[in-house]
Amino acid sequence: MHKFVDHIIAFALRNHVLVLFLTAILLISGIFCYRHTPIEAYPDVTNTRVMIIAQWPGRSAEEVEKFVTLPIMQQLNTIPRKTDVRSTSLFGLSAVNVLFEDGVDDFYAQQYASNRMQDIDLPDGVELSIEPPSGATGEIFRYVLRSDLPINEVAAINEWVVERELLVVPGVATVASFGGEEKIYEIKVNPAELQNYDLSPLQVYEAVAASNINVGGDVIQKGSQAYVVRGIGLLESIEDIENILIEVKGSTPVRIRQVATVSVSSKPRLGQVGLDDADDVVQGIVIMLRGQNPGEVIARLKEKIDELNERILPPEVRIEPFMDRTKLVDATIHTVVRNMVEGVLLVSLIVFIFLYNWRTTLIVASVIPLSFLFAIIMLRIQGLPANLISMGALDFGLLLEGTLVIVEAVFVALVSRSARLGSRYTLSSKGGTIKRSAGKVASHIFFAQLILVVALFPIFSFQKVEGKMFSPLAFTLGYALLGSLILSLTYVPVMCKVLLNRPLREKENRISRLFTRSLYRLYRFSSRYRKETLLAFAGLLLICIVRFCFWGTEFIPSMNEGAIYVRATLPNSVNLEESVRITREMKEKLRQFDEVDFVLTQTGRPNDGTDATGFFNIELHTELKPEKEWRRKISKDELIAQIQDSLSIYPGVVFAFSQPIQDNVEEYVAGVKSALVIKIFGHDLYQLEHLADQTAAVLAEVRSIEDVNVFRSIGLPELQIRLEESRMARYAVSMADAQAVVEMAIGGKAANVFYENERMFDIMVRFQKEYRDNEDKIGNILIPTMDDKYVPLKEIADISFITGPAFIYREGSSRYIGIGFSIRDRDLGSAIAEAQRKVGDAVQLLPENKMVWAGEFESQQRATARLMVIVPAALLLILFLLYMHFGTVKDTLIAASAMPYAFVGGFLSL
Repeated sequence: MHKFVDHIIAFALRNHVLVLFLTAILLISGIFCYRHTPIEAYPDVTNTRVMIIAQWPGRSAEEVEKFVTLPIMQQLNTIPRKTDVRSTSLFGLSAVNVLFEDGVDDFYAQQYASNRMQDIDLPDGVELSIEPPSGATGEIFRYVLRSDLPINEVAAINEWVVERELLVVPGVATVASFGGEEKIYEIKVNPAELQNYDLSPLQVYEAVAASNINVGGDVIQKGSQAYVVRGIGLLESIEDIENILIEVKGSTPVRIRQVATVSVSSKPRLGQVGLDDADDVVQGIVIMLRGQNPGEVIARLKEKIDELNERILPPEVRIEPFMDRTKLVDATIHTVVRNMVEGVLLVSLIVFIFLYNWRTTLIVASVIPLSFLFAIIMLRIQGLPANLISMGALDFGLLLEGTLVIVEAVFVALVSRSARLGSRYTLSSKGGTIKRSAGKVASHIFFAQLILVVALFPIFSFQKVEGKMFSPLAFTLGYALLGSLILSLTYVPVMCKVLLNRPLREKENRISRLFTRSLYRLYRFSSRYRKETLLAFAGLLLICIVRFCFWGTEFIPSMNEGAIYVRATLPNSVNLEESVRITREMKEKLRQFDEVDFVLTQTGRPNDGTDATGFFNIELHTELKPEKEWRRKISKDELIAQIQDSLSIYPGVVFAFSQPIQDNVEEYVAGVKSALVIKIFGHDLYQLEHLADQTAAVLAEVRSIEDVNVFRSIGLPELQIRLEESRMARYAVSMADAQAVVEMAIGGKAANVFYENERMFDIMVRFQKEYRDNEDKIGNILIPTMDDKYVPLKEIADISFITGPAFIYREGSSRYIGIGFSIRDRDLGSAIAEAQRKVGDAVQLLPENKMVWAGEFESQQRATARLMVIVPAALLLILFLLYMHFGTVKDTLIAASAMPYAFVGGFLSL
C-alpha cells in the first residue's frame, strides 16, 4: 500500500499541469452539477407507492369496502416486491395504497398496478384512477384563483384551463384541486308533474340518456367535391335540454320542461377552502414528479402562470400563487453556503495561526470546496438529491485531516531545506523533498480515511424511512472523504510545489506557543500520574456508559419549515356547514397572532378523492413570518402552546400540531394522519372501537403524550332504505327499478354529458329538493311496477335512521383502527416504553385481535435492531484495518483504545 500511494504522489508531481487541469475540470463540473442537482429542504423518506382511487358516489363505507376495496386489494396483494397494501373505505370513496420495497422504480410499480387493474370486475358507476408517481414531499406550489364569477364557474376554469396548462410543464406529476363547487347541468324533476303525465323517473332518465348524439354518414359526392355527412344532435343549450322528448301521450309530446326545471348547478360539496379574508376559494396544489429539481420546476411553473394570466385566462380571472417550495429551498441553500463559508474561514484562521503562512493556508482551505464539489458530482452521477441534512453533515475537520497532515509534513521538510540551502532554495528542485515528506505520512492518511468510510457502513445499511433519511448523508460524507483523499494525494503535493517555491522559515506566535506549552504540560502531567490518568478516563467512560443506558432516544430530526400545521378532528357526524363555521372561527383566532403571515384552511376533502377524509377534518396551514421579524421574544414551541390554549375552547375537538411537509411524510409512513399510531387489528368495528377507546384512555395518562386521537370507524348517520323482497313481489316491483329510482331521485344520477366547447359537465337528473328533504317525503316517492302502475317507496321498504361505519381502514387482509398521538418535552423511547407497559397491563385483547405500534417508533425499532448487528461488524472491520496497517496486535489495541472516547465525546455533547 505504501508503494501504491508513493506512485500516486510521484505521478502527480511529474504531471502537475495535468493535475491542475483536472482540478479545474472538477471545479467547473462541480459548479455545473451544484446548479442542476435537485436540492430538497426535506429528504423524501418514502418508498415507491402506487395510489388507486375509486369513486362510487352515494355508496356507504361498507358497500365501498365490499364491492370495490376488497377486489382491488385482492389483485394488488399479488404484485411482486410489494411490502404493504393499505386502504381506506368511506362514503363514496376507496383509496388503496401499495407500498414497495427499496429500489423499486416508479415505472415498474405503476405498470404492474395498471396491469393488475385490468382484471378487476367492479360495479357500474365506479370511476377508477391511478395517481401519478410522486413522493410525500412532492407538494411544491399552491395557488388560488381570484374572480368575481360564480364559484362553480371558477372551479370549472381551474379544471379545464389552468390544470391542463400546468400539466404540460415538465416535472409536474399532477395538479390537485381543492375547494369550489363542481359544475353540472341539473334537471330538477317535479314528481307531481310526473304523476300528472303518468311518467316514472326512469323514463326521464332514459330520455336524457338517449339524447346528445352526433353520428357520421360517411361521404357523398356532389360534382367534383366530396362531402362528409354528419348528423348533429348534441345538446348546445339549456333550451335543448328542456326540449328533450320523454314520451308522446296520445298526440301530445311530453318534454323535459313540462315535468322539470333545468339550470346550471353544482354537485354536493365535499370540502371548502379559505385563505385569510376569503372563506370560499378554489385552490390548486401542484405536485412534482419524484426525483425532479423543485427549483427548476417552480421556475417553469411561474413562467406558465404568467402566460396564463396575461394571455389565456379571461380578464376577470387571475391566478394568485401564495406558497411555493422556493423559500424553503433557498433557505436550505443559504444555510449550506453560509456553513461552508464559515467553515473555510474558521479553518483558514486556525491553519494560519499554527503554520503562520498564507500559502499553506490557501492550500488547505481550497480543499474544502473542492471536496464538496466532488461529492456533488458523485451524487449527480448516482441520481441522489441533496438536502439540508446531507449537506449540513459535512465535517470540515474530517475532510481536512489528510490535507493538514500532508501540508504540515511538506512545510516542515521544505523549511528545513530552505534553511540548509539559503538563497539557492528558489532555484532548486523540490519535487523529491515533497515526495519523500508526503510519502511518509500518505499511507497513514489513506488508512485513516478508509476507516472513516467504514464507520459510515451502519448508516448505509439502513432501510425504508431511516435509510432514505440518512443514506444521502452517508453518501455525501463518504464521497467528500473520497474526494479529500484523492486531492490530498494529488492536488495538495502539486500546490505545495507551485506555491512553496520561495525560501521558507518556521514562525511562531503567542497562540501557537501557548498551545504547544499547554500540550507539553498536559503530556508531562499524564505521564507522571499514569495510573490516576487511566483510572480517571476509565471512570469517565463508565459514567457515560451507565448514563447512556438510561438516556432517552429519538429518531428522525425535525426541521423548522417556517409553518405550523394544525389539524382539528370533529365528531364524524358533523355536516359541512357546521364544520366550515368552526373553521372560520379557528382561522380568525390564528390570525390574531402577530407571528402569523397567512392562514389557509381546508375543510372536508377534495373532489378528486386524493385525501380520504370527511367533513369532520379541518386543516389549518399557518404560515409564519421569518423569526427575525417576530416582535415578541418567544420560540416556535411557545407559540404552538399559545395557539393550543386559544383553540382549547372547543369541546370534543381533538387537535394535532405538525408541519406541512412533516405531516405528509407522517401520513405516508404510518397510513393515518399521525406521526405515532397504535393499530389494533380485528374484524368487528364496534369491538375495535371499544378497544381503541380503552387504549386512548391509558395513553392520555402517560406523561408528555399529547394529541391522542382515535381514528373512529363508527359514527356516520345513515337514512337506511331496506327493500323487502316479499313486499316488492306483492306489488310486482323489480329490485333494479326500485334501486335506480332511489339512486336517481334522492342522490341524483348523471344521465349524459353537456359539452361547452372542450369542457364536459354531467347532466344530472334529480328530484326537486322539497320532494326529498326528509324521510316522509322520501317514503312517498313512487316506484314503477311491472304492470305499469306505481307504488310508494314506503310500501316496499323499511326506512329508518341508523349509525353506521364512516371509515373502514384495512392493511393486508385485516381491518384495523388507529389511535394517533404525539410526544412533547420527552424523548420518544422512554415515552413509548412507559405507554407500552401501561397499555399492556390495562387493555386485554381477544385472540382475534393484534396490536401494532407503528409510525416513527416502528422505524426507530427497525433501525436499532439493524445497528445491533452492523455496528459490531463495522468495529471488527476497523480493527482488522488497523492491524493491516500497524502489523502488530499491541499497536492495534493502542490505536483502538481511543474509539470508546469518541463515544464519550459524542455523549457529552448531547
